Amino acid sequence: MKIYFLGISGTFMGNLAQIARALGHEVTGCDAKVYPPMSDELNSSGINFFQGYEEKNFADADMYVIGNAISKENILLKQILRLEKKIISGPEWLYKNVLFNKKVIAVSGTHGKTTVTSMIAHSLVDNNYDPNYLIAGIPKKLQKSWNISNNEIFVIEADEYDTSYFDKRPKFIHYHPSILLINNIEFDHADIYENVEMIENNFFELIKTMPSNSKVLINDTRVSESFKNNLNKQKFKTKLRFLSLSASNIHEENKMLAAHAIEEILPKNKVISSLKSYEGVKRRFETIFEDQDFKVVDDFAHHPTAIEETIKMIKEQTNNLVLIVELGSNSMKKGIHDKRLINIFKNQDTFIINASPEQRKIFANHAKEITEKDVSLICSANVEKKTILMCGNRDFQGFQKLILDELIK
Repeated sequence: MKIYFLGISGTFMGNLAQIARALGHEVTGCDAKVYPPMSDELNSSGINFFQGYEEKNFADADMYVIGNAISKENILLKQILRLEKKIISGPEWLYKNVLFNKKVIAVSGTHGKTTVTSMIAHSLVDNNYDPNYLIAGIPKKLQKSWNISNNEIFVIEADEYDTSYFDKRPKFIHYHPSILLINNIEFDHADIYENVEMIENNFFELIKTMPSNSKVLINDTRVSESFKNNLNKQKFKTKLRFLSLSASNIHEENKMLAAHAIEEILPKNKVISSLKSYEGVKRRFETIFEDQDFKVVDDFAHHPTAIEETIKMIKEQTNNLVLIVELGSNSMKKGIHDKRLINIFKNQDTFIINASPEQRKIFANHAKEITEKDVSLICSANVEKKTILMCGNRDFQGFQKLILDELIK
């Protein structure tokens, strides 16, 4: 079958395209821009792609998989619809072609999905299993971000973001999990949700669909009391289990969650032992530079809780911390988290990137919008080794490279 992926450079869609190619389909696609590492991965998989949503980049196919970043105004989408071609969302395609006969372990939560999913995959591989998995990041030790095998297990991130322009349900509604792990639920994605209750209601809808031979594992301390009360008031076919975890930091907590998710496959002690060799995922608490005077940590954290937990791990080692936060997510840019961010910023030297004029005023006493002149200040050595923590889900507008160049110089 010829399949065309519209929005092929995204982590989810790019990995999906590679899965389709591995299943024997003829795959091509298009995106506005296709950058490394995804461009390299697509090329190595033998997938041709176009750059630019223009009519000239249309190619005939049996099916068009539409990414959730594609709007109804997309020029190429309009041409596909005008020609009355068959379209499908990425999550629906994945279920119909892969997940329908698998035992799906779905890892959900506002943050931590990529880390816990990769921990589960790592543990299974380390114990000589060959699991199917799909990770929205680049795991350092696994050979790639996805795997397809004959094993019945499929480990996947269960994203609460919407599916496509024509299907506003969360992606996770399509996965039909046998095991659903709920790591945490907080307000995020302010572009599609008005409040945290809307997100919680989507979790209720997912849980209602789960059969009696399935189970839901819930991190007890990371969901609201109202969510737990509403769960306990309703009757579900699936089994609910609240996990009370005692961990020194979020990394150790994630390890325990990974162990619980696959406890029917591997004993917990084997999982924890396997995770001693876990090397993490790129951009998840990743040390990208270190010498005797400086350490630079890159982290994908773009929610206050994730930033707080990342700072907590840094401060287990040092108090000489410079924090740089890019306000890149829709919720950050809308100012949804400003009050919580003030409490974070005021406790360490903080620089911000991409703040609105109003946010610059709000944060004026606690954080400074970074400029090129600040780079030399940030990179000035102290008596104690300095850690520069950079949090955000974008590219730091070139400042990360400037800092690394200055430190290397």
